[in-house]
Amino acid sequence: MRALRGVAGLALAVALGTVLAGWWTVPVMVAVWLRLWPAPARRAMIGAALGWALLLGWTVLHGPIGPLARRAGGLFRLPGWGLILVTLLFPAALAGLVAMIVGRRSATPSSARAMG
Repeated sequence: MRALRGVAGLALAVALGTVLAGWWTVPVMVAVWLRLWPAPARRAMIGAALGWALLLGWTVLHGPIGPLARRAGGLFRLPGWGLILVTLLFPAALAGLVAMIVGRRSATPSSARAMG
């Protein structure tokens, strides 16, 4: 249950950060979250993707996303659902990369960090 609350909290933070400052807040939010609550990379990836899923859900409530997804997906030669999938994979990939970096830094002995 605690893990679920953590993922939900990250999802809300990612969604809010994205609305307020843009996509680049995803790695920042994930890095902060992982420093405060160390967790496996997959949890960070799920939380980041859920955050953007919330944003997509919000967008659906305010207008038809299907026609937009089909048109924009056509630019990348993707079907509409493919663009939505890529939209969710992007924050998950960012979160996974950040988790790898944060994990490596936390696994480095403090003396090695001080030297380099």
